[in-house]
Amino acid sequence: MKLWVIRHAKSSWDDPSQADFDRPLNGRGKKDGKRMMKWMREQSLRPGRLISSDAVRARATTEFVRSGYEIAAHNVNFDHRLYLAEPETMLVVVRELPDDCASVGLVGHNPGSTEFVNAMVGTSVVDELPTFAVALLHIPGRWADATFGSASFVALRTPKQLRD
Repeated sequence: MKLWVIRHAKSSWDDPSQADFDRPLNGRGKKDGKRMMKWMREQSLRPGRLISSDAVRARATTEFVRSGYEIAAHNVNFDHRLYLAEPETMLVVVRELPDDCASVGLVGHNPGSTEFVNAMVGTSVVDELPTFAVALLHIPGRWADATFGSASFVALRTPKQLRD
């Protein structure tokens, strides 16, 4: 199984009274979204399904990912459990995935996404996933059998790597 762990793009802090859940992407987040979307269109290996936090910034990031990887809208689900999720919660979501979909992207938040990647691999492979980072992991066997320490780290792509 292939698992893409994606941190949402850079969000706006322009309105300090705005609830965290409702924060949108800022200008850099939108710019990075377009850059990552272009890169995603060039990739041959793609997730077939997306599961995303339902926070506003994660939804906006998910739209860039959906469009970039050309994922049908009916293969995108929003799960409130991924909002500011701890690694244990993210693992529960992964274990619930159907085995007929061997490639899935999770769109979430930090610090949970960074901690989840490191826990799945069983060692610290990333210090901190930057905004809109895409980490690809290989999970052996079935989703239901996924455990911390069982994954292999395949690749990491960030918007900074793609900047002109």
